[in-house]
Parts: sequence; structure tokens; C-alpha cells
Amino acid sequence: MSFALSPRKRHCGRERGGGEAGIVSSLAERPGEDEQTDMWREILPNARESILSQIRSFEYSQKNAALVSAAALGLGGMLLYWLRSGRKIKTIDMGDGWWGAGERPLKGKEDASIRPFRIETSDKEIEDLHRRLDQFRFTPHVEGAAFHYGFNSSYLRKVVAYWRNQFDWRKQVEELNKYPHFHTTIEGIDIHFIHVKPSYVPHGRAVQPLLMVHGWPGSFYEFYKIIPLLTEPAKHSLNEGDVVFEVICPSIPGYGFSEAPHQREFDSIATARIFHKLMNRLGFKEYYLQGGDWGSRITTNMAQMLPQSVKGLHLNLVFIARQSLGKLIRTVLGAYVPWLVGLSKEDARRFYPFMQKNVYDVLRESGYLHIQATKPDTAGCGLNDSPVGLAAYILEKFSTWTDKSFLYKDDGGLESKYSLDELLTNVMIYWVTSSIVSSMRYYKENFSKDPDLSAHNRVGVYVPTGIAAFPQEIVHIPRVWAKDVYKNIISYSYMPRGGHFAAFEEPRLLAQDIMQFVRKVEQL
Repeated sequence: MSFALSPRKRHCGRERGGGEAGIVSSLAERPGEDEQTDMWREILPNARESILSQIRSFEYSQKNAALVSAAALGLGGMLLYWLRSGRKIKTIDMGDGWWGAGERPLKGKEDASIRPFRIETSDKEIEDLHRRLDQFRFTPHVEGAAFHYGFNSSYLRKVVAYWRNQFDWRKQVEELNKYPHFHTTIEGIDIHFIHVKPSYVPHGRAVQPLLMVHGWPGSFYEFYKIIPLLTEPAKHSLNEGDVVFEVICPSIPGYGFSEAPHQREFDSIATARIFHKLMNRLGFKEYYLQGGDWGSRITTNMAQMLPQSVKGLHLNLVFIARQSLGKLIRTVLGAYVPWLVGLSKEDARRFYPFMQKNVYDVLRESGYLHIQATKPDTAGCGLNDSPVGLAAYILEKFSTWTDKSFLYKDDGGLESKYSLDELLTNVMIYWVTSSIVSSMRYYKENFSKDPDLSAHNRVGVYVPTGIAAFPQEIVHIPRVWAKDVYKNIISYSYMPRGGHFAAFEEPRLLAQDIMQFVRKVEQL
């Protein structure tokens, strides 16, 4: 079937395809339309110019739109690059400080010497301890208490008896002195640290400096079992000597043999700065960091402060605030579809039920925190006067923070993971230095400024980071959440066993994970 146009329609059709002159010509040829022809002769040229102008304008606007789009993309890309670059180089201001007694001297340089130090004891110190232990006033516990009410007083009686009659403090002092101890003055206070170098370094192997920082209620002594594994790994069948460390373990100011700050507001930032100065004073330009508890916070701040000095950061606890709406939604969804929000099966097992593991358990274990973050000196003065009270307060944490199930045991499960000599040596470090009060103040100084310890999370950590997630840690932080702050996680390990005091409880597992992490960093 075909469709034929009439001559007039065919004519008009051809003129539509023949341009502007064809339109005028077609209208002019119509009979009896002279007046209309004159009118159109006047109108069409103007219309022609108008149409052409609009076409040109449209083409120009199209070109402009393309140019604007291109410019917007270019500027957007530059802005995105600038923002991302800005985030990568954003750091915590190092600043400066003075924590000595009185005003900072106006003239003269600080004594930068490194002074050897030995822990000592005396008959007088031991006799005073024994006198106080002899005066222990027993408080009966309720039936079936186990460790639900805190340290079980029947088991405490056994610990005190061992402490008084069998514990040999002089022997433990010699044990503490087996590694080299030092003091140096930084920002007006004496900083204590141990510095252990490898006895043998395989040919062609570089020794990696590693700063390890403890927390509360621990001490530098927590690292005594892991130090030989890191400084002499081949001797302990950990590797072929491809990764060897020299280890520096400082005492946080106000803990153990580090002088307590004399001024207010000594927080983790001040500690991070002092430890950077310590490493610089020891001659290190680049070094690895490792920490748990407060040590995690301090070493994280060190990485945020001087990332160019930190080769890698290894943690066995991370602090991540969870107050955002996005995290709340992820938490709810994770209980049903963990894979949808980036949680692994192991994350889900450790994280849920959420209320039990992240609210009730944390509330039960954090009563001490509220005291120490508000009025630490009140409780601290009592603990500083009573060795038995001090031991109960500290050792209770080594029970349930090591394994939550130890809450149900009459002896708190303490001797299943540690010896009484090890536990009491850590207590004695607090006792002989009278440092329990100043160690508790550390909470006050940090939480007063930053109640949920999240302020510094706005500064990303871009140094290579390794995380060892121990199953009995107080809280579990999934890798997907840790990435909110730690932007360059190259190692995240679900450890098979262990809790809060990783180096003290599972030194071999932690040493292996540190070595694996450092190997990856060195291969980058």
C-alpha cells in the first residue's frame, strides 16, 4: 500500500525540506493572498532573525553547559582530591608542656641525659608491708558470691597469707632488674623506661625499634614475658630471625617508677608527645608502636601526632565511639543480616546479643571508671594506705577482664592464667611507688576533656595498622567499625583465646601477631 500526496502537499513538503527561502516563496505564490503576502514579507525576515538568534543562543548555551559541566567536574575532582589529601595530612598538634613542680624555668635547657636506674627495696619497706598485712581485717562474703560482688574475701584471705608468708619481694626485685632500666627528664618530670636490645642479630637483618605502652591497672611488667620473644625470636622458635626488635617499655607518668605530673590536665596527648620525645632522645627517627588499654589510646595519638615517625601501629584494643545514627542502624541490622553491614560471622558471634555484651557487661565492669573519672583521690587515698585493699581492687580486674566466665569462680580464675608471684609483683609496683592515686587521676584528666574518648577520632590514623582482637576483651570492635578511624588496616586478626592483658596472658600469640604485622609493613 502506498500513500500519495496531492501536488500542493507535495510542494509544501519539499519546501519544508528546502530551507527558509522556500517557505517565503511558497506563501507568495498563493493566489488571492497579496495582502497576506506583504504582511508575511515583513514578518518572516524578523522571524528568521529571531529563529536564527534562538538557534545560536541554544548552541551557545549547550556549549556553555558542556563547559560548565566540565569545569564543575574538574573543580569537583580537585575539591575531592584536596579534601582527601587534607584528611591524610591532618594531624594532632604536638604542642608542648610542663608538668614539673612550680613554674617552668625561664632559662636553661632541660637535662636530656639518660640515667641508668635500678629498683631497690629495704628491710624497712618489707617490714612495713608485713605489718599492714598482719592487720588485715576480714569481711565475710555472702554465700555463693564467687566474684559477682567483686573480689571474693575468702580467696583474698588466701592471697594475703601467700603474700605475707611466701612471696619474696627481694627475689622479684631481682627479676624486675633483669632488663635495663633508665630515667630521663622530659617536660619537668622523670620518665622511667626499660630498653632491651637483641643479644644477636642475624647478618643483614634490620633491628626494628618497638615502643610498647601498658595501661591500667597494669605496668611495664606486663611485657616481661613477651620481650624475649620479640628480641630473640629465633631462640624461641618463632621465626628464622627475619623480624627482630629492640623493645622500649616506658611507664606512663604517674604509674610505677615514672614521676607523677604536678600540674592538672595531663592526658593522653601529653603522654604521646612525651613518648615521641623519648624515642627521639634515644636516637630513633622511625619506630613501631604497640598498645592496649591506655596504651592503645596513647600510641594512637602518637600516630595522629607524628605519622611520619610511626612505621606501623599495632593494637590489641581500639576505642571507637558508637553514637552515630549510621552505627545504630548497622548495629540493629547486624543482628539479622551481619554480612549486609560488613560484619563477619565471628564479629556477630562476639558482638551479639548486643545489650548483654555491650551494655550490661560493660556497665558491670566499669564502675571503677566512674569513680576514677570524677573523684579519684577519695578512693585512691584508702587504697594507697592498705596493701590488701589495693590488691583486691587491682586483682579483681585481672579476673573478669581476662575471662568473663571467671565471674562465676570462687578464686576468680586468677591462678589458671597467672601465678600469684606475677600478680603480686604488679601490685607491688603500685604499692612501693605510692602510684595508685596518680594512676587513677589519669582517667579524670582524659574523661574531663573528652567524656566518650571520641574527640580525636576526627583525626584519621593513616599509618599502617594491625589489630589483634582477643575474644575475651571487654568490648569487641569489628574491622568495619575500626576503619572509621584507622584508615590503613593491613592486618586484623581474630585471636583464638585471651583477654584484656594480652602480653601478660598470651605473650606468644601476641608476639606472633606483631611479627606478622611488621612483616607485611616491611614488604609494602
